Amino acid sequence: MACHRRASRSTARCSARSPSKTQLRSTRSSPSPRRRPLRARLRPELRISPDVARFLIEALRNHKEVGAIVASGRYLARAMTATIGGNGHIDRVLEVGAGTGAFTGSILNRLGPGGSADIVELNPIFCQKLRNKVVGPWSDQNGDRSAKVIEGCIEDANLEESYTTIVCGLPFNSFSPDVARRILRQLAALLSPGGTLTFFEYAGFPSLRCLMPGPWQKHARSHRLFLQQLSAPMSQRRTFVLRNILPAWAVSLHAQGS
Repeated sequence: MACHRRASRSTARCSARSPSKTQLRSTRSSPSPRRRPLRARLRPELRISPDVARFLIEALRNHKEVGAIVASGRYLARAMTATIGGNGHIDRVLEVGAGTGAFTGSILNRLGPGGSADIVELNPIFCQKLRNKVVGPWSDQNGDRSAKVIEGCIEDANLEESYTTIVCGLPFNSFSPDVARRILRQLAALLSPGGTLTFFEYAGFPSLRCLMPGPWQKHARSHRLFLQQLSAPMSQRRTFVLRNILPAWAVSLHAQGS
């Protein structure tokens, strides 16, 4: 009798611990919870925006067209466009190498009434994005200002007017000295009296290239000497931007007034 009771209690405990066939069937049939995409699980500051992802894809696919290593951030954009607006005259802005619009949005937001912007970009995918997502919506809400996207190389662009501000998003550290000089000379010639040419350099890159042996060192020193000659008749301002994917210097050359 005692053995029968112990066996009954043992059977009851086992049945309480082990799930029934119905429970097993229900567990197997219920869908497992879906894992969130990796981007959704990352902290906001670590997420890559669609624009940055698009830029990285095009930079890897067409490095000679894109030139830049990574897309620029809003803090560098703020430093690059600081001279636009609030100066009492109508702005005529030229942007060269707009990419996905890292600087374009800041340029358009700072344009005053009557201002205009010519945006030159070589990559056709970037041009389509600029027209549809940046310039188009902005133009619909700002009838007293104008902006247009020019697809092509800056060296071939038909630009007849002079500009009060030129914002260059081309990283000259990535180009050959000859190409960099041609573009910089062209941009300086397009400046109106008293205008400002702003470009950027990744922090440390020029000094690093000067330390490298062979042609890298020669090109870096030649480029540095050319910049000194170009900026000699202009006033220069350099702004260090730490909060960028790659820290950079925003370099502004201010031409003499009329």
